[in-house]
Amino acid sequence: MTKILSIRNATVKYLEKIIFEDMDFEWEEGQHWGVIGASGMELTAFLDTILGRTMVTKGEIVRHFAKKYQQEKKESSEVHSFRDLMATVSQQYSFKNKSNLQNFYYQQRFNSMDSEEAATVVEYLKGLQIHHNGTWTIEKVLNLFRLKPLQDKSLIKLSNGETRRLAMASALLKNPKLLLMDQPLTGLDLQTRQSFDGILQEIKDSGVHVILSTNSHEIPETVTHVAVLGAKKVKEIIERKNLLVTDFFQFQSKGFDAELLKRLLSKKQEIGFKHIIDFENIRIQYGEKVILENINWTINPGEKWLLKGENGAGKSTLLSLILGENPQAYANNIWLFDKKRGSGESIWDIKKQTGFVAPELSRFFPSNQTCLKVVLSGLFDTMGLFKKVNKEQEDRALDWLKVFKLEHTANKLLRQVSLEEQRFVLLARALIKVPTLLVLDEASQGMDEYQRMLFKKTIEQVCGLIPITLIYVSHYQEDVPECVDMVYQL
Repeated sequence: MTKILSIRNATVKYLEKIIFEDMDFEWEEGQHWGVIGASGMELTAFLDTILGRTMVTKGEIVRHFAKKYQQEKKESSEVHSFRDLMATVSQQYSFKNKSNLQNFYYQQRFNSMDSEEAATVVEYLKGLQIHHNGTWTIEKVLNLFRLKPLQDKSLIKLSNGETRRLAMASALLKNPKLLLMDQPLTGLDLQTRQSFDGILQEIKDSGVHVILSTNSHEIPETVTHVAVLGAKKVKEIIERKNLLVTDFFQFQSKGFDAELLKRLLSKKQEIGFKHIIDFENIRIQYGEKVILENINWTINPGEKWLLKGENGAGKSTLLSLILGENPQAYANNIWLFDKKRGSGESIWDIKKQTGFVAPELSRFFPSNQTCLKVVLSGLFDTMGLFKKVNKEQEDRALDWLKVFKLEHTANKLLRQVSLEEQRFVLLARALIKVPTLLVLDEASQGMDEYQRMLFKKTIEQVCGLIPITLIYVSHYQEDVPECVDMVYQL
């Protein structure tokens, strides 16, 4: 068979450490791969190695698929790269405003006046640099990823799942020979996950070869082969039709250092609230579009809620009202921590009581922020640290990193650490002030199976130590902590 790519006897460095040794992998024409493993960092590094984004210190990678193209470009003296024939869907993507400046700040998503500074979905797709025209057009990718109804929506207003679908549409629009997707199902609602095999089949039928990382319980039927990573290499290759076992990785974990966690959480000062949240007939509308209507929800101190709804159902908008970031709160009957919005309270009064984690939060921190500064910023409810701190505050932040075994990340930039480490840094940021209310919006999204279980156990530990109020958002029932016993469905 015709070879697409060969990795032979490769030793690979990623994030300054050796992640693969003596690794071999062969990809042939007609094969479509699912890649699974116990470490999310290894999965990302494997795809990045194919993309040429890691350092191969021994062995070789031969990209057979690009040889003819590169020879043609070389003969015509055109600038070229094998990456011209590849497209990737990363777990970390960002969109810039029309001035091509740094990403938006988080709260901007909920201010209608700011949406003019962001391109719409269709404007964004039209602005992409495309090396090859082919089967996939803007119209076709809009239809395939159910983005047609969103084509005139500002990027800044997209939900997490909608943004994920746009990232996939953008990659496919480049008409690549190889499409690489890192955990593409994370952040997607059940409907989109169930239709994903059909989406993959259409991509395959168009002549695009696909490789994607996933977890062992969500290997698409349409892949032909599965590569299992372990022991710093591809340790097993299985044809999808012969795949029987889904429990590849068994883990036992009780969570983190219970005594240190208890000491850090003991700083909680009790404030008696009658209600944490009280919504009365809430209605949120942008232009002609009604996002939320007739929302009534009361949350009492200590309650643990699961917030459910499909991508685009309004979960992010509802959370923006709770977090004090949506200006339409003043036109509604909303009480937070027993104070009616618009009665003289400040946004900082709300934020002081609330800890918040969402996967997209990491995109909104300035690029010069270390993990320690990110944790410290939780004391001031700012997207980054912009003031001097005292030794007690710094020691507390270091202790929170220590709880999550992340002391080594203290002086590293947030963007330089792995995705799962970023999630725990953001959790430390949310917990450092020991909040009354903890809001976790798909907070373990993109983690590997072990890290997701560890995150869940950690939240159960926290809820067992203090009478914290919890709102948990997840499309995966297995990620929901056992202590969550109430459900609000949008």
